[in-house]
Amino acid sequence: MRLGLCVISGLALGCSTLERFDTKDGEAYCGDIVSAAFVRQEFPPDLRVRMTLDTDLLSSVPGTLTTDDAAAGPCAPKPRLDAAPMRVTEAMLHDPLSTFDFGTGRDHNFMAWVDSTCEGPMLAVVSLLRNDEVEVRLMKPPAAPTGSATEPPPAGFALFQLTRHKSDCGF
Repeated sequence: MRLGLCVISGLALGCSTLERFDTKDGEAYCGDIVSAAFVRQEFPPDLRVRMTLDTDLLSSVPGTLTTDDAAAGPCAPKPRLDAAPMRVTEAMLHDPLSTFDFGTGRDHNFMAWVDSTCEGPMLAVVSLLRNDEVEVRLMKPPAAPTGSATEPPPAGFALFQLTRHKSDCGF
């Protein structure tokens, strides 16, 4: 399966380089939401996220996402994402969509579904960067429009920049 992922992702440096992103022994990638308004629609400006990752599982369940909003978030007293497994749609790995590229500086990108504690499914787009950091984009669909709505309900979009920590990030 790892060979298939290498071919699909088109990595020039080989697959073993992705293993450097694995989190082990309590490690996690942690980071803040990017502060620009267009990258945090329907998400609070101080939201943080923690991600675990196992690159051996990039084609199935590569890791988890947790947010730090248990006290005041929409799912209180639980966080919006509570060690939510990222689930990859395996069939997509055989489609050209799996080779999407956000430009230079990225070793690998993947998309996965993640379920909120109370808000339903979200799409996570994860980029493993050459500088050993990670970007996570979270997208939640807009609510279904009501019969009297003149504008579509807002969708959620957030961008997080994560760095590796030797701990659970404090949440």
